[in-house]
Amino acid sequence: MLTDIHCHILDGVDDGAKDLQESLEMARIALRHGTHHIVATPHFFEKCIIPRDHLLEKVNLLQQELDRQGIAVRISAGNEVRLESARFIEEHLQKESFCYLNEAGSFILLEQRWDGYCPDTEEVVDWFLKQGTTPIIPHPERHFFFREDPELLSRLIAQGAWTQVSVDSLLGTNGKEAEIFGRQLVERNEVHTLASDAHNVVRKPNLSEGIRLVSEWAGPARVQEIIDRIDRVAV
Repeated sequence: MLTDIHCHILDGVDDGAKDLQESLEMARIALRHGTHHIVATPHFFEKCIIPRDHLLEKVNLLQQELDRQGIAVRISAGNEVRLESARFIEEHLQKESFCYLNEAGSFILLEQRWDGYCPDTEEVVDWFLKQGTTPIIPHPERHFFFREDPELLSRLIAQGAWTQVSVDSLLGTNGKEAEIFGRQLVERNEVHTLASDAHNVVRKPNLSEGIRLVSEWAGPARVQEIIDRIDRVAV
């Protein structure tokens, strides 16, 4: 049984599922790929701040409907928190605005901006680590600055951060550059976790396909290491 730690399955909160029916169909697709637990991770950045109470309510409503329809997928609450700046993170930490990837608060999905590497990254990573929280960097293979300077990512890993590569990147759906760099990260053993980053039934929860590719490229032992880490995240 697999866990997807990055999925935009909740409807009406960001650019993910358009309605409840699409959320349910995404869960059905995930189940066919062997995924029984999904951490719902809507975006959290300056122009997309979903109140925590509303997020938890959406998770509960979706879980109720999944249970009613006999779809054996468990949903829990998280966020994909964008590192706008150290000040942004500090402000919302104090307000307890966003969700970690588990109730213990031991992992957080900490996204980079798309227009450039946040200069506060190492400071924020260090702060989280000192609090006992491991930052997981989603889809580094999709960011041009990591591709242009892979050592930037390697330093964050050495600092203690984890990575989460997206299945669609390994499949080539996110473009050739992301595909090539994603495979390089697999080969360099710099992929700590895999996730779908699914947004709808086209950009779907296809975690098992990524597991298959990593097994082909790096062997079943590497896959087991990745699955074991994911299980630590989504306890």
